[in-house]
Amino acid sequence: MKEFGLYIHIPFCVSKCYYCDFNSFAAKQDLKDRYLSALYQEIELLAEKYSPKIKSIFIGGGTPTSLEGTQLAEILDRCYQSLAIKEDIEITIEANPGTVDKEKLRLIKEAGVNRLSFGVQSFNDEMLRKIGRIHTAQEAIDNYYLAREVGFDNVSLDLIFALPDQSLEDWQNTLLQACELEPKHLSTYNLKIEEGTPFYQMLSKGELIPTSEELDLKMYNLTKKLLESKGYQQYEISNFAQRGYESEHNQIYWKNEPYLSLGAGAHFYDGVGRGYNYSALEEYSQSIEKGRLPVKDYHNLTREDEIEETMMLGLRLIKGISLKEFKERFGLSIYEIYNDELDKFSQQKLITITNDRLALTWQGILLANQVLADFMLT
Repeated sequence: MKEFGLYIHIPFCVSKCYYCDFNSFAAKQDLKDRYLSALYQEIELLAEKYSPKIKSIFIGGGTPTSLEGTQLAEILDRCYQSLAIKEDIEITIEANPGTVDKEKLRLIKEAGVNRLSFGVQSFNDEMLRKIGRIHTAQEAIDNYYLAREVGFDNVSLDLIFALPDQSLEDWQNTLLQACELEPKHLSTYNLKIEEGTPFYQMLSKGELIPTSEELDLKMYNLTKKLLESKGYQQYEISNFAQRGYESEHNQIYWKNEPYLSLGAGAHFYDGVGRGYNYSALEEYSQSIEKGRLPVKDYHNLTREDEIEETMMLGLRLIKGISLKEFKERFGLSIYEIYNDELDKFSQQKLITITNDRLALTWQGILLANQVLADFMLT
């Protein structure tokens, strides 16, 4: 039985944040009910097609916790009924601090969720208002402690830097407040202004001034220095964790291992090809109601595709790529495929090869986009 990670997409939000380009929107209860009915059927269709063994589950969005606790528990219950799920797996749910209470947290913990990922983004109320968040800094702090009280030990916080009008001092204060809470894991992303978002429209009209590259870099350097001084280890370009609390599910992505998905707009890699579901709820639901998986597009990967993706994803990890595992997977050594690139980047001190592992140096991480582009084969 083949092992997969499982991603479950909940596209609903109370309101959409100004930077968000994910498939998400506010919806009334009847639309949510139809969506959940389709999702339950999709679980059965997925089980029928793949007979998978699930080694991690990640419920993302949108805002999964915009659903009722009983609805989230039902999703997991249906997964356990239809899928072979390994014991003691990591089950993560993304949560907005403005959409949880003690009862909801208790219900999802009893359902099997053992890792919470709180989308906090900032501990500055003015900054939260500017980016369209529905919670305050104090609500984030209070609900973090509430989660701990309910029994969640493994809690992660998502934070964003390079926000409009954000200073280096403000970002430092957010990091210090996050560390004071002592979460097991921190994800720190620099703001990307994506097409189709309110921020993109504001940028087009000259109503938003993006953070300079210089300040962005200072914020990233500060992040690494401050978090490591507080006992967090950087294990991926944007992710830090206390020892032993690295995200198991996200490492599936970075190691280019197979994962399945459920929900509107969700992407998957089944080990042979990549695909994604219909984003529109009507198309998604109609496909399932006709007894078909709601896959809008799917393409088989060539060997070159898999090699490229393994390099592009694996080099995001601080420990990089195992040369031995690479050769076992593709039948050729990295040197046979990328000798010129490896020689060039070694001379430029952008990569290091030690103890059977190829990894980016710190300078290589800072120039990751340029470096990774050179590993494209086509």
